[in-house]
Amino acid sequence: MNSDKPMQRNIGAVGAAVTLVGFVVGISIFVLPGTLAASTGPAVMISYAIAAMMAVFSCVVAAQVGSVLPVSGASFVVVSRTVSPFIGFAMVWLIIGGATVAVALLASGFADYLILLWPGVDRQIAALLLVFGLGGLNLLGIRDTVIVQGVMVVFFLGALMIFSGAALYNIDTGLLIPFAPNGFTPVLVAAIPAFFSFAGFMVIIEIGGEIRNPARNIPLALAISFTTVLIIYSLVSLSIVGVIPWTDLSDSGAPVGEAAAIVLPAWLAKAITLTAIAAAASSVNVMLLGYSRDILALAQTQALPSFMARISAKHGEPVNGVLLMTMLSAIAVMTGGDIEAYATVVVFGLLLAQIAIGLATRRLPEQLPALFQNSAFKLRPGALSFFSYGLIVLSIIFLLVVILDSPKIALIVIAYLSLGIVYYFARRHWLIKHGISIEARISEVTRQISIDEDMS
Repeated sequence: MNSDKPMQRNIGAVGAAVTLVGFVVGISIFVLPGTLAASTGPAVMISYAIAAMMAVFSCVVAAQVGSVLPVSGASFVVVSRTVSPFIGFAMVWLIIGGATVAVALLASGFADYLILLWPGVDRQIAALLLVFGLGGLNLLGIRDTVIVQGVMVVFFLGALMIFSGAALYNIDTGLLIPFAPNGFTPVLVAAIPAFFSFAGFMVIIEIGGEIRNPARNIPLALAISFTTVLIIYSLVSLSIVGVIPWTDLSDSGAPVGEAAAIVLPAWLAKAITLTAIAAAASSVNVMLLGYSRDILALAQTQALPSFMARISAKHGEPVNGVLLMTMLSAIAVMTGGDIEAYATVVVFGLLLAQIAIGLATRRLPEQLPALFQNSAFKLRPGALSFFSYGLIVLSIIFLLVVILDSPKIALIVIAYLSLGIVYYFARRHWLIKHGISIEARISEVTRQISIDEDMS
């Protein structure tokens, strides 16, 4: 297969929004609010509000990058071209590592809710079957993947609205007092894993090469999906702490399911549990879909071996990228781990990546002037600086909180990053000996974007 074959643009604005909502509103909102409320109390809602503030900046930055560089794996391309290929590789190395851990978290949450329905199910086997099943689905083509995604999203959004309505009708306001029983510090710390529930919006720039009219549809899809997600998260977090005492949530692996059993008939509560399973599946689905495109981007520049850039002639999928993401995710599932620790690991890596993407976005007008000027969606200079530097500053603040609260997790991520750095320079040295330049390959990718835009 030709590794430079362009991806097919099969996704419209609705498909992109559905993909994002299905990814972002994953199993985390069914699992994390209970875990976090056990330390924050009802103020878990404030933790989610703080996390949402960061998400606003990441959405705007994603809209700008996706409009200027509508190519699969755009985060790698934009950072490599405007900052440096080394920083671009390090960022994607972190993203791929974080994505595999995130799949393990989501698949484990899927298994926890499945066990509520069928107590005899083996947790790890159920999680692995989900990963391998959705990996296979992603090999069938993005159009079929998005259709399945749409069905799952409609299913779990409707159920979450029914649950929230019933919970708010039966809310016990006495459970909301005291609002922050342990003070504000746990609320701020909880915003870090809570951001995991918002961190998926930037995945849209990884599939930008498959979105029709990206300068219009990427910003539109981000606006629709962020609004939907914010409403759902606000309602669900309030519903949980308004029905279950926060002191009872520390051992709850399925707080939405437990709260639904209190406020809804048994058959409907069981349906809510099924929606959690659908939400977990939809998130894992987009993880494998989106981040396999990062592997493709690395392989097209030969930062990874070129055979990893294979694209299916029949379905237009990055075959080996999907297979690698599936296998890495399965390994992460088999290692086991605490859900909150998983979420913190993922967020730590994503925060480092956001710093690089924020810097790259600010440098777009200077480093890629033609592409920036030709983009139909352009932030004014002041707005570009505000959102780019805002994303950087917020990411640094969140990073400091993680380092102070979870130094062991910070060391794990740094060790993983160090392994990637060693690989990059070894690979670069080998390529130079064979007359290949990663920098030149990246330039070719961005030049091809200009050609494609001129022809469209």
